[in-house]
Amino acid sequence: MNGLAPEENFLSDAEYPDYILGLGGLRSRVVGAIPFEPRMRVLDGAAGSAQFAIELAKRDPTLKIVAIDVSERTVRSAERRIREKWLDSSVTTLTMDSTHLDFQPSTFGLATNFMGLDDIHTTRGPQGVRQSIQEIARVLKPRGFFCFTIIPPEEAETHAQRLECEAYSYACGATWLPAIKYQEYLRGAGFTLLKKETFYTGKKLNAEQAMQQLGEAIEKAKMHNVETIPLDEVWKRFGAEITKNGLGHCSRSTLMIARKNA
Repeated sequence: MNGLAPEENFLSDAEYPDYILGLGGLRSRVVGAIPFEPRMRVLDGAAGSAQFAIELAKRDPTLKIVAIDVSERTVRSAERRIREKWLDSSVTTLTMDSTHLDFQPSTFGLATNFMGLDDIHTTRGPQGVRQSIQEIARVLKPRGFFCFTIIPPEEAETHAQRLECEAYSYACGATWLPAIKYQEYLRGAGFTLLKKETFYTGKKLNAEQAMQQLGEAIEKAKMHNVETIPLDEVWKRFGAEITKNGLGHCSRSTLMIARKNA
């Protein structure tokens, strides 16, 4: 559902594993809103386990997608997932830092990023996000598209969504960037923002699920040498509110579609 905020329901224990993996089909819906053409060369930055790249390839197997991530371990996991889906002719993976892309200028017609800029902000700060967008502009062809999803904290509509931004920002020591900062970085890199679109999943985590996801986020941040707050301290601060209202988990996200200026 896009455009109209649905009622948010707690995930049941039975729904929880599939939701964490698939986000209720969110990636597929975002892919459906992205402009691309057959056989286009695509860069998927900060790709993690390449689930978004896989959704792109499923939509159009003629795409030539390069999925990159700074973590070699994550890239190996992505390679296995791609082979399991029989999509290795459409998607290749590389271990690469999104702030220093090892590609020639004007290589790709489309660049994508699904929630990865938030991770870059956590590990590299605002300058890392700005540098990543500048690098994407360099490797995109003139008039190429950059499509990315973020969770702007100022756009939260429910208590659970606000808690998602506040709790993760507190735990990992990096307040999530507002949409206006991304727009500023886009302009500075030579992009024109064409469209913003909002997506909802209608789901939120219960207390037990929230504690698990917060703990995993803290451990992931530690792997990148980010100074974090212990989980018990995070829970002391937010646990009562989360127990009552739930915790968002990509419950409301924003897709930005930008085009590189000629």
